[in-house]
Amino acid sequence: MFDAASTALLHGVRVVDLTHALAGPLCTHQLHCHGAEVIKVEPPGRGDDFRARPFGRFDCINGGKKSVTLNLKSAEARAVLARMMAEADVVVENFRPGVAAAFGLDWEAMKAANPRLIYCSISGFGQSGPMRDMPAIEWSAQSVSGIADAYLSDNDDAMDLGIGMLDPGTGFMAFSAIVAALYRRTQTGEGGRIDVAMIDTAFLLGANAIAAALLGGPVSLGRRPTMARYRTKEGRIFIASLHPRWFDRLCRLIDAPDLPEDPRFADHEAREANAEALVAALEEKLAAKTALDWEALLVAEGIPAGACRSFTEFAATEHAQQRGLTETFGTETGEIEAVGAAFRLDGSPTGVRGPTPALGASTDEVLAELGYDADAIARMRGAGAI
Repeated sequence: MFDAASTALLHGVRVVDLTHALAGPLCTHQLHCHGAEVIKVEPPGRGDDFRARPFGRFDCINGGKKSVTLNLKSAEARAVLARMMAEADVVVENFRPGVAAAFGLDWEAMKAANPRLIYCSISGFGQSGPMRDMPAIEWSAQSVSGIADAYLSDNDDAMDLGIGMLDPGTGFMAFSAIVAALYRRTQTGEGGRIDVAMIDTAFLLGANAIAAALLGGPVSLGRRPTMARYRTKEGRIFIASLHPRWFDRLCRLIDAPDLPEDPRFADHEAREANAEALVAALEEKLAAKTALDWEALLVAEGIPAGACRSFTEFAATEHAQQRGLTETFGTETGEIEAVGAAFRLDGSPTGVRGPTPALGASTDEVLAELGYDADAIARMRGAGAI
């Protein structure tokens, strides 16, 4: 077992990770960060497809896991995996629906061997329904679900895919469901099957807009002159001055006290009708200071505002550092700074324990724990099973 603090939320929980790419590994990364032991099962030779991705895209969500290589085309490798699953607390898989059953590793088979097992399946469109077998990645699920339609215009560049949100959102949804299932197991002694789908996550993320759309309303608030990312002397700043008191206060702070009295901007309807003129008038005044300067002034007056930053700029802030939003750990080629646990629970330590695993680095160790001797392991390796 990994050296996880005994007070960590998931200390003592063993997870078999059959996932690849992003959503599944992000789920098991969160389980690891909260103390679980995660055994990542990968194909021999090539491993998780994301291993080949540049700039730490594999390392950032696989640090501290154990890597075991199994060729699931081999009956002997599948038998090894079945033994691993029989001794696990949690299994997370993101095979296409039906693939696990074809391997004899589906929920029904594993439940018979391990009634306490929590078996989480992550897919694009779920384990049921007429779209179940549709191939799915982040962008296809966004397009089909309506999420992309809610924030991308038909006039946008066809190659502008939008913001990746369903992979991480689905991964965290699966993590949350697993924690809930572990809690239920403490009450019933039984495991359970979890069905998590990107398409379901899309509807959760869009819940507010979907409710409006189903009632015949707009899915977004549209462009609003009093809630925008305005240009300044240096950089942009987001400012929300929707309420009259905020708008009046903003105009006073930027030395434009007459704007609220201008007939074009005197009330909400007038400001909406003259949106471009209002933005131009505000930006003319905002050009006197930088975004960071304005942020300090506006926030002190209670106006929702913030200088627009890049990921690297915000990661360097004192706020991000104090909250521990990133942490540094080892990889095969050096070190990486990456996001750790998504929340903190008082009295329960979190963190990435150990480096990103080399492909198959823990195969012999884990198989030995399962009772395979050195000769058996060598024979399986020679046969291409591991």
